[in-house]
Amino acid sequence: MTSSAIKLIPVKQLALSPLNVRKTQAGQAADAELKASIKADGGIKQNLLVYPAGKNQFLVHGGGRRLKQLQALIEEGALPADTAVPCKVETEEQAIISSTTENVVRAMHPADQFEAFEAMIAEGRSEDEIALKFGVSIDLVRRRLKLARVAPEIIEQFRAGDLTLECVMAFTLTDDHDRQLAVWNAVKGGYHIHPQSIKRQLTETAHSANSALGRFVGVEAYEAAGGVLLRDLFDDRASAHMENPDLLERLAIEKLQAAAKPFEGTWKWVEVHLSVDYGAFRSFGRVYPQDIEPDPDLLAEEERLIAREEELAAQNDGEDWTDAETEEYHTIEPRLREIEALQRERQPYADEDRAIAGVVLTIGHDGVLRVEKGLVRPEDIPAAVEPGQDSADAGDAPSPARPHVTPPTSSTPVPTSDPAATLRKADGISASLADDLRATRQHILRAHLAADFEVAFDVMLYALCEQALGRSYNNEALDISIRLFQAQNREVLHADTVAQKMLEALEQDLATDWMKLEKPEDFRAMSALPIADKQALFAWATGLAVKPQLSSDNRPSPIIEEIGARLDVDVAACWRPTAQNYWGRVNKGHAVATARKLIGDDYAEDRNRERKGDIAAAMERAFAETAGETEGFDAATDSRTTRWLPDGMVFAGATEADAKMIGDAPKAEEGDVPAADPLTDAENDEPSSLPAFLSEDAA
Repeated sequence: MTSSAIKLIPVKQLALSPLNVRKTQAGQAADAELKASIKADGGIKQNLLVYPAGKNQFLVHGGGRRLKQLQALIEEGALPADTAVPCKVETEEQAIISSTTENVVRAMHPADQFEAFEAMIAEGRSEDEIALKFGVSIDLVRRRLKLARVAPEIIEQFRAGDLTLECVMAFTLTDDHDRQLAVWNAVKGGYHIHPQSIKRQLTETAHSANSALGRFVGVEAYEAAGGVLLRDLFDDRASAHMENPDLLERLAIEKLQAAAKPFEGTWKWVEVHLSVDYGAFRSFGRVYPQDIEPDPDLLAEEERLIAREEELAAQNDGEDWTDAETEEYHTIEPRLREIEALQRERQPYADEDRAIAGVVLTIGHDGVLRVEKGLVRPEDIPAAVEPGQDSADAGDAPSPARPHVTPPTSSTPVPTSDPAATLRKADGISASLADDLRATRQHILRAHLAADFEVAFDVMLYALCEQALGRSYNNEALDISIRLFQAQNREVLHADTVAQKMLEALEQDLATDWMKLEKPEDFRAMSALPIADKQALFAWATGLAVKPQLSSDNRPSPIIEEIGARLDVDVAACWRPTAQNYWGRVNKGHAVATARKLIGDDYAEDRNRERKGDIAAAMERAFAETAGETEGFDAATDSRTTRWLPDGMVFAGATEADAKMIGDAPKAEEGDVPAADPLTDAENDEPSSLPAFLSEDAA
């Protein structure tokens, strides 16, 4: 059926081949000119390229424009219906090469070249082979193949002449076709579409890898954490861009926090900041390190380097230097700066200075860790000594050394940051969701505190002493007020929860009849109440004042964590993550990663293929207290998911049983007797830590 000979084949047996690589059509004028030429000649002089497609049927892969004009002339009656034309019959494999060769030689459109080359790559042909076949450079083949990153809709706009090749190449910064189309829709209405405007929009939420943040984290660490890197495939000199700013900031915060660990416990406070405005450190007071003798080895090296630097500089300002001497000269200054920093690091701070001062770790403009020590907040600067105050009478013990603080040189407030919020943001936990989790945790803690006079009394007594006996001069003794914390969406957050039922039952039992009396009869009646009634009122009032926080907050109060631990608050027994209160409000990656860790890869992959609403519903079922029955999990998985809580919800200092809330339950050794579950009563399945009034027996 195939040979290199030319055959006459009737036009009615021919059809256009889908392998014809020329998709960008010629203009109407060119088609009209070709049609007139064929009509005048009574046919075509140059053969078509075809390959067989069934009995007496052939597909044209070279000469598609001529075929269309022949068909039009026959339909108009200008040529006989049985008109036959010369055709060269090839195999289907030969057809791809022939079509591409013909069109490349005839200045084929770049979009057509891309599709043709891509088809041949799919057949297993190499870039070198394609370049050799068509007499083009390997670089051209590679550049056309890079267009595979561009959405087909944009390629069609390129064919239509609405985009230049340079603009199409700009879209290769990302593989995300949805992102490409969003940018195209944003720029297509402009008077002139420029490649730089496309690149700018594709990278507007990204950080350059050459930025201070990008250099501090590093491309390797960013990609290892799953970050997407945008690279301009057509410009080797262009900077790559890190497309996941939340992830990048989280990695930077984690790196800063790791660097801050050695300073914790030795300074009054330690803070990390992604960036600090110029001059912000002038808002702090300063304490300075003590002078000590410099390290002799470093001092000797410094003197030697300075002498060598002067020696090289004396040689005609470098005109006679060898390459080695040039390299040596340019390494001296950086090493001198390192020695200076090392000598400075050796200087210690006095204990009394570190007791009032702190450390800020941030990222310098060059992407290098910057550590500022000896910073004193304005409120921590000791009051000025009155004349004669330090003089001691004979025989008195010497007064302790007072820190010498250089006062701030700016009245601008000291910089603040919230690393915890940055870390949460990478998991899609918004500020509003964190507020709701915080409010939920406060509500649960309040319910437990309101039921325990002993703890409530200690908490209130501590608060009284803090204000009445502390060093704060803003409050008068006994001027203590209790403000009820009210979550903004409390009707939804607290409706029909365990904590709300606890509070309603406690409030119902409060002795409040004395409040109906006139003053001071009300006070006398309250004073006459039995001690148990007073304790209940005291605990209730204390619970109203407890503040909301997550243990993962930036600088959480250890007192609140201790309250929760002492009350043995079982958050998992009082709250489970649902589609409404959690899973529908976090990003897909966080949900899938949690499922992978606690349930398994297969379950996580199933969720990864679902839409967000379906994922949230599935995760609600999997993490409900009935998950073992409804989802068919084994006992180990069930114990993990039904006890899991988001980061920060468990109270620090929790018992071993509480530790199960955040994920992996410890494996039991063979022969171990299972410990009693402090959360569940074996018979009625009610939390054993709940007060008696919520149990069935008490009811």
